[in-house]
Amino acid sequence: MKGRGQGTTEYLIILAVIIVVALVVVGVMGWFPGLGTGITEQQSRAYWQSASPLAMKDWKITTTATDAEFTLQNMTIDSISVTDMSVGGTSIDIDPDVDIAAGSTANITGTTGIACPTIGRAYQYDVTITYDVSGGISGKTQMGQKPLIGTCT
Repeated sequence: MKGRGQGTTEYLIILAVIIVVALVVVGVMGWFPGLGTGITEQQSRAYWQSASPLAMKDWKITTTATDAEFTLQNMTIDSISVTDMSVGGTSIDIDPDVDIAAGSTANITGTTGIACPTIGRAYQYDVTITYDVSGGISGKTQMGQKPLIGTCT
């Protein structure tokens, strides 16, 4: 009579181990927000370089608030005029507006107000771009689904 419930106990232990392993795999893959790891700089770059209607082909953020550079590309068939860009909650004063023809690129530079803390440290900023479509709707907004991630130069 001693080993009567042993089979059931072993089955429950194996089932519990399988469930724990499955939850760890799901968490690592990012299916549960907050359980997975954050995105990498390469993932951020891949997202922003293929974003639409405006892709960010390259960017550089330094420790000074005057040297940030952003290269945007118009991924549509219409001309777009960038009227505002917010990086990490800081609005970049774009005056005059930056007009980008279909398929073309343009640089946004100058006194941006955006700076990262220390050379060599990673930064992460949310980005929102406001633009007008030529002959179309004005005041459209593109909010990045992934943050802008890089290393301070």
